[in-house]
Amino acid sequence: MSNFIFYDTETSGVKELDFIQVIQFAAIQANENFEHINSYNELCSPLPWTLVSPKALLVNKKREIFQTDKTHYELIKAIHNIWTQWTEHNPAIFVTYNGMRFDEEVMRRQFYWNLFDPYFTNTNGNTRLDLYLKMQVIAHFYYQSFAIPQVNNQISLKLEHIVSNFSIDTENAHDALADCEFLIHLIKLIADKLPNFYKEILDTTSKDGYLKNLQFNPVHFNCYFIPRTKTTRAYPFTPLITQHGLNKYIPIFDLSNDPDDYFDLSYTELEQLINKKKNSPFKKLATNKTQPTVCLSTLLQDDVYVEDQDMLIEKANKIKANENFCEKVIEIYNNFEFQNAQKLNIEEQIYSEGFPSSIEKDRYTQFHKAQTYEEKINIINSFEDIRHKEFALRICAQQHSEEVDKNILLSLKELTRARFNDEGPWPNSLQNLEEGKTLLLETNNNDDKELINLAINSIKNSL
Repeated sequence: MSNFIFYDTETSGVKELDFIQVIQFAAIQANENFEHINSYNELCSPLPWTLVSPKALLVNKKREIFQTDKTHYELIKAIHNIWTQWTEHNPAIFVTYNGMRFDEEVMRRQFYWNLFDPYFTNTNGNTRLDLYLKMQVIAHFYYQSFAIPQVNNQISLKLEHIVSNFSIDTENAHDALADCEFLIHLIKLIADKLPNFYKEILDTTSKDGYLKNLQFNPVHFNCYFIPRTKTTRAYPFTPLITQHGLNKYIPIFDLSNDPDDYFDLSYTELEQLINKKKNSPFKKLATNKTQPTVCLSTLLQDDVYVEDQDMLIEKANKIKANENFCEKVIEIYNNFEFQNAQKLNIEEQIYSEGFPSSIEKDRYTQFHKAQTYEEKINIINSFEDIRHKEFALRICAQQHSEEVDKNILLSLKELTRARFNDEGPWPNSLQNLEEGKTLLLETNNNDDKELINLAINSIKNSL
C-alpha cells in the first residue's frame, strides 16, 4: 500500500542553496488513491544571518515571516517529527516538483544545520520522486495524450501552467500548501492518462527498483528540457551493468552511436574517450535519484511510435553480449574519483566531511530532548564534530536568547555582519538591494511594492 508525502518549500532565496533557508513548508500525506490522510503547513522567521531576497518575497508573498515567533529550529524539528510519525509504520514516497535540484537539496541542508538526518527521504525504506523530471518524458513522448501547456507559443513545464491546463484553479501558486495540492492533481492525471508510465514511475523510485528496471530492459530513453529554447530532446541508451559494477553512478552507452566502432578500443583509448566527455557515446547515470528516463517497452505498451526500435534493441544486445567491453568501461568509471570541491563554510560541508557515528547521532537526539540551556550545553561539549557544535550553539541562541553566553552572541553578531557585508558564496546584499530597486521600478502594484520594500528594509537593517 503506497504512502505518499507531497511536499513543497518556500525559501528566502533561490540561488545560493547552502545559505538560503526555508521560510514556509507544507506537506500532505496521501494514500495510494491520493486521498488526504494528514497535512502540515507552517512558516518561520528568518535567521538573523539569512538574507531574504526581494525577488523571493515578491514570488512567495510570505510577509508574515517578519511577525512570527516560530524559529527556524522549531519549524525544522516539527517537520522531522511529523515525517517520522507519517513513516513510522509504512515508508513513504516523497514527491516534489523540481525537488532533485531544489527542494530535496534545501531540506537536506535544513536538517543538517539542525542536527537531524539529512537523508531522511531516501533511507529506512523511504524513496523520492521528482515529477518535474518525469514531465520531461511526458512532454517529449506523450504530448498527444497528455496536454502540454503553451505559453507565448512555447511549451511550459511550470507546475501551475500544467495543472491549469486541466482547468485547475492556480490562483494560489507559489504557496507551499497550494503547490502540494497541484502535485496531487498532477500525479492523479499521470496515473489516469498514462497508467503504464505511471507504473514504471512507481517501480523506479528506489535505487534497487531503478537498477532492476535498467537491467531488465535493454533500451531506454533519456529526455531533457532545454529552458532557453523551450524544447525537449531525447537520446536512446543502454546501461552497462554487471554484478560487480553496481555503483551509485552507472555508465550508459548512447545508442545513437554504433557500438561496433568502440568494441576493439584498448583500455587506454576507452579511458581517453570517456574522459573527453564531449562527443563521447558514454555518459554516467545516477541511480539514487529520479531520472527523466523511460524504457522502450513502456513506450511500446503505450503505442508510442519509436523509430528504428529493432536496430536499437540489436545494438543494446550486442553491448550486453560483449562482457569484456562492459567490464572495461565499468572499471574505468569505478576508478573515477567523484570528489566535491573543498568548502570553507560549515553550511556548505554537508557532503564533504563524512557521516556522524551512531554514538554522535545519539548525542544529537539527546540534545533535541534537552529542556534547559544548561542541559544542552553539557551535551554540546560531548560532540566530536566541530560543525555540529557550532550549529548547536546557533540553535541555543534561537531558543535560549536570554541565557546564552555573551561570547556566543558576539560570534553570531559577527556572523550576521559578515553575511551582509562581506563577499562570499552567500547572497550578496548590495546586489539584492539593486535588484529590489529594479523590481520597484517595474511594478505599479502597491501590494508588490510593499513586499519588495519589506525585503529591502530587512537587508538594510542588517548591514
